[in-house]
Amino acid sequence: MKKFLAAVAIAALAALGLTGCSSNGIQSGSAIRIALLNDFNSLNADNVTSDGAIATNKEIAALTSPSFYFLDADESLVSNEEFGTVTVVSKQPYKVRYTLTGAAKWSDGQMVSANDLLLSWLAAKNPLDAGFNSIRSGSGLKWANSVPVVSPDSKSLTVTYEHPVADYRTAMTITAAAHIVAQKAFDTEDARVALTRFSSAVSLANLEDQKQLAAQYSQIYQSRNLGTLAPKVGAGPYLLKAFSQGKSLTLAANPDFTWGPLPKIETVEIKFLSDSTAMMAALQADEIDVASPQESGIATVADLVALAKSTGSTLEIGGSHNIEAIMLNFGEGSAFSAASNDVTKVATIRNSFLRMIPIGKIQTALSSDSPVIEAKSWIYSSKSIYYAPFVETNGSKNFSLQNAEVAQESMKQANVRTPIDIRVLYDQNNPRSKAEFSLLSQYSAAVGFNLIDVSTRNPREVYTTGAFDAYLATVALAGEVGGDPYWFTGSSVTGYADPALDSLLGELAGKAEAMDQVAILKKIDAQLYSSQFGLPLYQVPSMLAYGKKIKSITASPIGSSATYGYWNWSVSN
Repeated sequence: MKKFLAAVAIAALAALGLTGCSSNGIQSGSAIRIALLNDFNSLNADNVTSDGAIATNKEIAALTSPSFYFLDADESLVSNEEFGTVTVVSKQPYKVRYTLTGAAKWSDGQMVSANDLLLSWLAAKNPLDAGFNSIRSGSGLKWANSVPVVSPDSKSLTVTYEHPVADYRTAMTITAAAHIVAQKAFDTEDARVALTRFSSAVSLANLEDQKQLAAQYSQIYQSRNLGTLAPKVGAGPYLLKAFSQGKSLTLAANPDFTWGPLPKIETVEIKFLSDSTAMMAALQADEIDVASPQESGIATVADLVALAKSTGSTLEIGGSHNIEAIMLNFGEGSAFSAASNDVTKVATIRNSFLRMIPIGKIQTALSSDSPVIEAKSWIYSSKSIYYAPFVETNGSKNFSLQNAEVAQESMKQANVRTPIDIRVLYDQNNPRSKAEFSLLSQYSAAVGFNLIDVSTRNPREVYTTGAFDAYLATVALAGEVGGDPYWFTGSSVTGYADPALDSLLGELAGKAEAMDQVAILKKIDAQLYSSQFGLPLYQVPSMLAYGKKIKSITASPIGSSATYGYWNWSVSN
């Protein structure tokens, strides 16, 4: 697992070169212009409004939200003790106290308080199914079943978990102001009255009040409502200054911000562009300074590299915490489902299909654009110290080399009637997935599979219906920062369910020590291969492009991001 640095804040910030910064350290008149894809739809990044908007919403939230921890360039979580601390105060039962220093304030003057933390718990846990739609619904907070305790001074929240959880440090986030949400929900301008009713709605399990809170948790932060005052109330290093739907968003450095790494740039101008080629064109025209382009149906990595060279821009390409993978549909109606097939035969069908996949040829084909980093684990990236020992025992070696002949013979011996139609789902906008489907098609017929292309520009519309058999998609590595080991089982995407994996996940939830968690994750990795969940294909590249105006910028250690490390930014005048 990752290192957790809980050193004194001054020492931690000094290690990052952040000491000595203050509001006076901001470059006067400085501005940085960032391009993001135009999927932004909410300042509350915790609220799931659409799959396509999650990444962009998170990019902006990284600049507008306070936090207990931040990630440094070597992937260490650094404790932000100027904002607050996270302390395990009891192991039996497992209690964690989230304590605020009291320094942080919302831009309307209200103190960031334990009520904001309580709202965070309520959204993630959603105990009455009120409709909060939090991206943290699968976090460790789902094991916090009792209502947390707010301290008399409203500076700390004590959460009791059923057992130790791996992400207790990072699961508690603040992306919405409790007093604003409550005021809107209960139609009052009196923050004290609103928060009193909010507290009662939580402690007394008032479903109707919680539904009103959930509605405002989403609505007031949605982009279409950003013309009103409420969503402009923030507590991060940057505050919303102006917004034009579908075009741009302007942030200004928070003049009162002292509870975290301090901003150095006065204004951040974010422009929403349609695709990566538009980003590179904007760089060439000196309309933006920074972008994190992505491959698309009209631009491969090679295309983007060429565009960067032609514009005189810098394009950094690295690995990420995401992998391209193929996942099998275990749901009813799928060719890989045991619901309507003989258990032994369907296991053979799954195994034969996975053995047919030409992983090496896929990596070779894609490496013509840029170096391809292998992925032989669902848990860790190849640069992790745990990667090699995981790969040694997880069973990935059984699929490293394509073996269509063995796959074909296995189908014959199991008396499987062929050909079998396999509907392959992928995003039409992803050129990598198109190439992968093409390579799969070259070998499928010989083994006994008839591949049917059911790709679409919005895969969610298909996978929610279950009308597919295999899905080519990008997924997060479960053991890395930002990953979730619990998403595999009971997945609404693949319908995968495995009692053995559930048991391992139960063990993982009960482990608080990093090395104990690693030992369980190693077993989980092996079980995913053994139960034929699918196959990792390679690590997805991350890209950061920037123009000549940028003097200092740091690429995100975990993947594509144009807003990571704002405290390291500097620009030429």
